[in-house]
Amino acid sequence: MQLHHFDELSPHLVHASCILRLRESVGDDAVRAFTAHLLEANVLEEVAAEVGEGDARTRFIVGSWVPRTELAHAAAIERLRTLEEAGVDAAWLFSVTTTVDQLIQDEGDGDAQPDGDGDSQPEGDANGDAQPDGDGDGDGDGDVPPEDEQDSDAEVTHWRHGPPPGVQSVPFPLEGYPAILEDFDSDDFGVALKLAAPVLPGVRAVLHALHQAWMAAYADRRADERPFRNTSVAFDPTHGAAVFWVDEFTPPATVAQIAHHAMWILAAVHDVVPIAHARFSGASLDQKYGAQMGRVGPPFVLAGNPLRGVLEAEDEAGAERWAAAQTTWSTGELAAMYVEVGTDFDPDDPEQSEIAVRRFERAATLDPTNKEAAPYAQVALVRGGRVPEAIAQGAGADAATRAHIVALVAEHATRHLREALPLLDTDAFDAGPEEQIADALAAVASHVPDALPDVLARVPQRGDIVAHVFNASFRCDDVRVRLMLLEFAMDLPVPDPGPHREAFTYAHNNACVLAHQIGDFPRAAQLADLAQQWADENPYIFHGAACAYVGVGRMDDAMRQVERALAVDYDNLEQLEADADLGALRSRPEFAALFTAWRERIARSEPVRTIDAAEFDTAVLESDLPVLVDFTATWCGPCKSQAPILERLARGSAGRFRILTVDIDANPELAGRHDATSVPTLVVFHGGRELGRRVGLSTAAELEAMLAAARGGLN
Repeated sequence: MQLHHFDELSPHLVHASCILRLRESVGDDAVRAFTAHLLEANVLEEVAAEVGEGDARTRFIVGSWVPRTELAHAAAIERLRTLEEAGVDAAWLFSVTTTVDQLIQDEGDGDAQPDGDGDSQPEGDANGDAQPDGDGDGDGDGDVPPEDEQDSDAEVTHWRHGPPPGVQSVPFPLEGYPAILEDFDSDDFGVALKLAAPVLPGVRAVLHALHQAWMAAYADRRADERPFRNTSVAFDPTHGAAVFWVDEFTPPATVAQIAHHAMWILAAVHDVVPIAHARFSGASLDQKYGAQMGRVGPPFVLAGNPLRGVLEAEDEAGAERWAAAQTTWSTGELAAMYVEVGTDFDPDDPEQSEIAVRRFERAATLDPTNKEAAPYAQVALVRGGRVPEAIAQGAGADAATRAHIVALVAEHATRHLREALPLLDTDAFDAGPEEQIADALAAVASHVPDALPDVLARVPQRGDIVAHVFNASFRCDDVRVRLMLLEFAMDLPVPDPGPHREAFTYAHNNACVLAHQIGDFPRAAQLADLAQQWADENPYIFHGAACAYVGVGRMDDAMRQVERALAVDYDNLEQLEADADLGALRSRPEFAALFTAWRERIARSEPVRTIDAAEFDTAVLESDLPVLVDFTATWCGPCKSQAPILERLARGSAGRFRILTVDIDANPELAGRHDATSVPTLVVFHGGRELGRRVGLSTAAELEAMLAAARGGLN
């Protein structure tokens, strides 16, 4: 069996990923057998394979390396050797021997020793330039002369055991280096790679293991905050490509350290599964969050664009010959390359836009399913002055394309709008993606408002378009035009509960506010009357309506709006109390009394507090008050929406109950004990017992009802 990098184990081992390659692909039974053996022998933990993730078989078994002492390392390696007869032909160990020292960074004290071990640097190269495979002198285009980083890093970086390993060259083409050293984007950093064919089954597990090793160097578990927000690896099995990405990446390290460490990770991947091409590249929203946004299937990843270099060195005919001869890149990838190079040109320059159109049309020919080629071509046509040609193409296009062309013409070629409007017939609205329709509405409203009534007359009367009309209103500077869009949204059929229903209630509120803003107080009051039926769903209506009623002298009606806002703990009560638009209403004794009572109630209320497993029994099970516990997670989207609801509920608790939160990642055993396997899970406890439970995002009314039911009514 080939063993790679096992001689690089360090006493400072923070994390290590062990990757086993099998001589041939195996299925579930063999994976279970390997897994059981490795777990029982304390060689690996968290064993992962790709079986069950879409591949029937796998060539790799991956896990975290368990041993932490020299003796345990030796025993584990001998255990691995026994697997050779079972079909393992190679094993790699990629170890992380340092992490950023977030605590030292926060304290500004570079002399503190983490963990009390007193060692400042592992043996080896202090610059961290060791190669995963011992050479790294490849012929990739990322080679640059070595630079002396040590002196410049000393004052700005904090590492527990020296900086992580890094390389300055890789044995495959790498785009974007050394330019990344000047163009680093901390908000969107990543490296994309394309594997050399054939791509072995199970490679996804390898990529995730090395992504984990990459981020392990930047995670100080002793610190409350991480130097990054979100991170993952997006894998495109169709094209054998992936992108390692990270958002809001601000470790206490130099750009050179970050870039060279990322290159070390690429070299590590290449050591296990050969890479054909790579580039420094941020990731698209689809690559990062497409699955959560409803994408079906894997993302598309383009891990390089050698076409750009070919076009720079040769003419278009030469690029065509190069593309036709390609075996490494698919037609879909080539089409994406043509789209990228097309965006290099200025669409407002007639000559450059003509070149761009050719690039985009070539992309569409290579891959008719490419979703970017046609829209970009339309941009180049309209902005390059070829508007009639764009409109003619739109006549036979789908609804999304027609709406896009109208939006472009409205913004960039206003005098042609009347010619383009027939593209927005009723069928287009019925069939078209609502986002494109909203773009067209916003463009017309912003640039040719006189044509807006004509366009609105074509919009179908459907509740599932409300949110898009509402969103279009925010993109208009003219308040009266915004009001026209909002009133149109208000007249659409009432949507079912969901985002369109929420937008529907906000349209009523915003219309009232805008009418008041332009001084049309009678209209604002009429809109406030219309909005009352939705005020319980949207308490902002109480605030806007109170101001509207004051504007026309309906002071008693305005006071009732204030009372209702206080009754539901409206989010902006302090702003409501101080709102100058309430005029004389604020001087009424009953107005002041309402807010005095509110403050007294707040004083008796406890804020939402986070607890851990050590506090749970005392704070929850032994509490003299009912306790609502929110089992949550930092990565959970619905949990972020739940938090302000809980804070608002807590402000009105007035000593009747408490609200506490538990992070399930920080307290997994506690979460498991209370069956909090989904987040958010909200549980009411009293007297040491569970008395109610809800799973998923819950409204304040639902939680109040659960608290009331748990006690038979809380007063």
